[in-house]
Amino acid sequence: MAAVEGTVSGDGGMRGRPGRVAVVTGGASGIGRATCLALIGTSANVVVVDVNRELVEQTVHAARAIGGVAEGLVLDVRREADMEEMARRTMDRFGRIDILVASAGILRARGSSPKPLVQVTSEEWDQVLDTNLKGMFLSNRAVLPAMIKQHSGDIVNLSSVSGKQGRAHDGPYCASKFGVIGMSESLAEEVRPHGVRVQIVVPDAVNTAIWDQNGPVPRPANALPPERVADLIVHLVSLPEDTMLMGTVIMPFRARRRVAAPVAPLDR
Repeated sequence: MAAVEGTVSGDGGMRGRPGRVAVVTGGASGIGRATCLALIGTSANVVVVDVNRELVEQTVHAARAIGGVAEGLVLDVRREADMEEMARRTMDRFGRIDILVASAGILRARGSSPKPLVQVTSEEWDQVLDTNLKGMFLSNRAVLPAMIKQHSGDIVNLSSVSGKQGRAHDGPYCASKFGVIGMSESLAEEVRPHGVRVQIVVPDAVNTAIWDQNGPVPRPANALPPERVADLIVHLVSLPEDTMLMGTVIMPFRARRRVAAPVAPLDR
């Protein structure tokens, strides 16, 4: 698949400005897009990876409009060759890969609706698992050689609260997000000696287009804006090198009214 071509206005053909190099899969919408723009704010050079060319172009334009260095790649996380191309093109452009935010994901198969597992087809199962879990594996694996060679790197994998507690009628999605946590925890142990940090973000409901895959199910009134999740991701990749947080859950803070304790009468 082709890259979105173009040079940054004022870039002068340079490899990029000083700063870390971040690759964001699913970077053209939702949490991924918000993360791309948030990373630009930290002076990172950003590579936007997504299957939707129009949205990739829009995100790259938005990043450049705020003074960022951004490139777009129209690639599919489910394809091994595409993820290898992602790493290769990023290395050719910038010479290093410092951050991977793996946020590409779907809630359910195209055209599908919430349904019990007994009604899920193999094709529907494969679409979700291939994108959410296999895509996570392929994107992580693709950037690891560069990070291991550098003896540094940050990987943030997006799971979900559905990866900690199963929900009815979302079997494939829950299975994929449980798998993301297990794979990430295993990988974190493997690459820590190489100076590579792997962390997991576990969001509750987020107000993104993924909710459109729920059909008539309404969006929660208190769903998180994607920018809040992006802020957490930026925080994780900015932690001191000897610090990591695993399975960080982010959800709306539900303030509860405290019941006043009974006041004992004063002795007189």
